[in-house]
Amino acid sequence: MSSFAKVLLPNQFDYAYHKEFQQQCTDYIDDASVDGIIFDFSRVEYLDSAALGMMMLWQRRAAAAHKKMMIKGAKGATAQILAMANMQRIFEYV
Repeated sequence: MSSFAKVLLPNQFDYAYHKEFQQQCTDYIDDASVDGIIFDFSRVEYLDSAALGMMMLWQRRAAAAHKKMMIKGAKGATAQILAMANMQRIFEYV
């Protein structure tokens, strides 16, 4: 059975969140019992290019560790930004 960790993203997903985001991703990637990470966008109303860059960086690190990264709950403008950035080609949506 697969074990996925969830990162509940804040209302404003931008560079100000980077330390907490980095800590959570590091902990989950280093945890052998975790098979992947789900980024929960249900609360996100704003994200910027720094957030997209952080996602890409951690996706590469996760892939190197043979872990999946998925997106859940993106809606409205947030979903449009993720689509414009072609995130559906990189991340699985759940």
